[in-house]
Amino acid sequence: MNEQIKQYAVSRWSSGAQQAATDTLAVEEPLEIRLNGRPLAVIMRTPGHDVELAAGFLLSEGIIRQNQEVNIRAAEDELGLEIPNV
Repeated sequence: MNEQIKQYAVSRWSSGAQQAATDTLAVEEPLEIRLNGRPLAVIMRTPGHDVELAAGFLLSEGIIRQNQEVNIRAAEDELGLEIPNV
């Protein structure tokens, strides 16, 4: 299944009776944006297209101009290992 949506068990009520069902929900997760290694913002988003979202955020906040080059990369810990996005 797509990581942007998940299936969840739910209870539905109809005519006074409870029924078990499955519902599809959009996943929302935090994305931390850092500027020069320092936290700048945390944005809630549906996973995927994180680079484009971060660039758009920086542009809309006036931190970069449209023609500027942006170096976007995954965060790393002190050993240089990528910090998982959770």
